[in-house]
Amino acid sequence: MQKSERQAHIRQLVETSVIERQGEFVAKLKALGIPVTQATISRDIKEMQLVKVPEPSGAYRYALPPEKQLAPLDKLRRTLVGAFVRGDAMDRFVHLVMTPGTAPAVGNLIDQLEDARVFATIAGDAAILVICRTPEAAAAFLAELEEMVG
Repeated sequence: MQKSERQAHIRQLVETSVIERQGEFVAKLKALGIPVTQATISRDIKEMQLVKVPEPSGAYRYALPPEKQLAPLDKLRRTLVGAFVRGDAMDRFVHLVMTPGTAPAVGNLIDQLEDARVFATIAGDAAILVICRTPEAAAAFLAELEEMVG
């Protein structure tokens, strides 16, 4: 199962159930036939920006973030302005050099875009390798990123 499908199930669970702990996500997803670990749920919660909100009983449950938060593309634009050093494309690959420590967050934002041109991203501490589906997609993707930073 792909991450986007799993996260869609998580979103549905949050909207229809009261879930107080990560272990409850694991149990409910396993009951749906979706094998998942607590570590994966933890990453999904972070990526989906789930928040804990109080219940009338005094307990806290997971909820979707408020709508006022920025979309992934807007977050990427804002983050790139201070983090992007340079980029280069070769064949289907885009190599992005970032300021130290920023590559994981930028790689995560690129993943959240769910851009059909992107096959995968690999982020280190200060560099990201974006693997695109075609050489043309790689060139266009890099051009868009460079346009974002001016």
